[in-house]
Amino acid sequence: MVNRAGDSVVLAIAAVIFVAQQLAISNLDPHGTSGAVRQVLFFSTTVVLALLALKLRRFWGAWLVALGIVLNLVPMAAHNGSMPIDYAVIERSGAFPEVTREDIGKQTNHGKDVVLERDDIHFFALSDRYVVTVPVYGTNIYSLGDFVLFAGVAAVIVQAGVMAVRPQRRDGPTEATGAAG
Repeated sequence: MVNRAGDSVVLAIAAVIFVAQQLAISNLDPHGTSGAVRQVLFFSTTVVLALLALKLRRFWGAWLVALGIVLNLVPMAAHNGSMPIDYAVIERSGAFPEVTREDIGKQTNHGKDVVLERDDIHFFALSDRYVVTVPVYGTNIYSLGDFVLFAGVAAVIVQAGVMAVRPQRRDGPTEATGAAG
């Protein structure tokens, strides 16, 4: 039997942790004592989020969510909890005209990104480097981990929807399956 109420609690906890994580990495200075607190919060909440995603492992998308989290964790771990983004990518995107060469080495727009030159980025393939324009939302720059994570969230939503309309299975043999007698 599926524990749908338990799933909702896990999803609610994950959402609260995610929002708290985003607020922390967006509002805490990445340097000094504040930076140390920011890193501890980021890494500990990331591990908890990946574990919560795996708690919902019967959802196929939960595996993708956990993988997306890990793919984002790799470059962020190499850059003190900030996602590296190549200044040239920002410039080409046209999405953030307020970001200039003077911002190289700095956290952008109170966000999780740090602007760097390409040669200073560890794990460039996993960094924010893919420019995508989404209707209504606009242009933004995403990482491979973001795409994997988005696919996982979509898969969880689809599977949860299917499970919500599908009758619940009962455990054990039924008359239709021919209980041994």
